[in-house]
Amino acid sequence: MVEHTDLPPEAAELIQRQYDIDRADAGPKAPVLGFRYRGVQIESRWAVLSELDTMRRIIDAMPELLARRLEMIWCDSNAGACYTVTVRPGLWVPDLRWAIADAVMEAGGGHNGIMVEADGGNGCHIDPDWGEDG
Repeated sequence: MVEHTDLPPEAAELIQRQYDIDRADAGPKAPVLGFRYRGVQIESRWAVLSELDTMRRIIDAMPELLARRLEMIWCDSNAGACYTVTVRPGLWVPDLRWAIADAVMEAGGGHNGIMVEADGGNGCHIDPDWGEDG
């Protein structure tokens, strides 16, 4: 159940204004939040064209047989370059973790974190990586 908190109108207006600024600053928008590409649903929280394009490139960068195991890739426009990847039920293999991480690096040059969701307790979190060895 979601808790509901009443805000003073001034606070609600400020929050809405910040949301509108953040959404506008995210870049040009697509007419849809997402679509299927090569059998994988790709979605962007704010329908940001560049995010949708990056997710298409992620799928293209993956080995075909591993890309077919994916159900969905979602980009959190609010966090920027932060992805959730959902694996089709029963299709997790350990190599997916590395294929996803490598494809995101190739397609986008880095990320602020990837959450991989898979059944059987096989999901994982991939720490942010912008290719900086440190």
